[in-house]
Amino acid sequence: MDNSKITKELYDLCIQKREGKTKLSWDQINFLNGKPFSNGENLRSWIKKKLKKEGKLPNKEKYINTEAQKKLDDVKKIIGEQTVLKHQIRQEKSQLTKIQKNFVKSISIAEEIEEYLKENCIINIPEYCYTPIEIKSNYEMVVHISDWHIGLVINNCEGNYYNWEIANKRIDMLINECYKYINLYNIKKIYVINTGDMIEHTYMREQQSQFCEFPQSEQINRAIELIYRLLCALCKDSNVEYDSIFGNHDRMSGDKTANLDGDNAEVIIRRQIKNYCELSKNKRLTVIDRKPNDNEIIKNINNIDCKFIHGEDSTVDGKKAMKNEISMDNRFYNILFKGHLHNFNIESENHGRYIIYSGCLSGYNSYSKKFKCTTVASQTICIFDKGKIELIKDIQLNK
Repeated sequence: MDNSKITKELYDLCIQKREGKTKLSWDQINFLNGKPFSNGENLRSWIKKKLKKEGKLPNKEKYINTEAQKKLDDVKKIIGEQTVLKHQIRQEKSQLTKIQKNFVKSISIAEEIEEYLKENCIINIPEYCYTPIEIKSNYEMVVHISDWHIGLVINNCEGNYYNWEIANKRIDMLINECYKYINLYNIKKIYVINTGDMIEHTYMREQQSQFCEFPQSEQINRAIELIYRLLCALCKDSNVEYDSIFGNHDRMSGDKTANLDGDNAEVIIRRQIKNYCELSKNKRLTVIDRKPNDNEIIKNINNIDCKFIHGEDSTVDGKKAMKNEISMDNRFYNILFKGHLHNFNIESENHGRYIIYSGCLSGYNSYSKKFKCTTVASQTICIFDKGKIELIKDIQLNK
């Protein structure tokens, strides 16, 4: 043993080794401190004797108790981890059960829709739909439809009423207003963009079904019928392109966290409208295919770059929303179209950009009043003239 190489640092490192606070071996500790001992085992014996002499070496009983406590702590840790794992498994099982229930519910709804279509699928379209429009015009129109909430019943909320019959009358008004501008601008191409919430749903909120005229499957059927009627009407003097995404009310499950990605009513609506178009051989209507989980539409319409979103997860600050979309997509837009808020609004941004919020078909009810929203029923149309925004119009439908 070389006493000149025994330092406080060596002593402290030996204590750490005995307490399990270092992974160095005794040989490594001996080597790193200049080899005061011939080998690591002699170093270990030395520190043990030194601690015993200083009265710091625990007796056998205390050592055994310490080791037993360590083992007990290890057992508790393992048991704790197993308990957490069991709890996690229970949660996942509960979540799977919830998804299974909603999936079965979706299957039931799909079967009801299939049965309805078998019994009621009679497709009648006007004669003009069999001949495509060949003439072009400088002007093109966007009809932004959103938040129809088919199936919702509003019974005299400060004079506002809504049901299936009223929804049809309001769509008739929208068609007639569109005709005025189609004729005024000689429009031959129309883009009908649906940003979701075509149905009210029946399972999103407790007791929601009390305010519904139809069950969920019937709401989807009626929405298909009404959208297709609008599209065929707009085909009178123009070619029409239909594109759509889903809103929060379109999810098949009322629980957002349990809904399968892409499982929404808009998938059914779009697919059936496309089927109607193909079966009827409508030459003036084009239906754009989309993935079930698509939640945005990006189009260049007559040299105007447009982005359409439902808006549930978007900030209500329009300018921030525009900046977010531009930053996220690394692309500039002339217009950002949004729905969801049930209130027509328009905000201007730098370089002639606009953020447009479309209204809803139902108008205000007691639920929307909680958010200080008492807007009348309306939808939005825009007219573009080869890179210029000619018109932005809020078509009010409460007359």
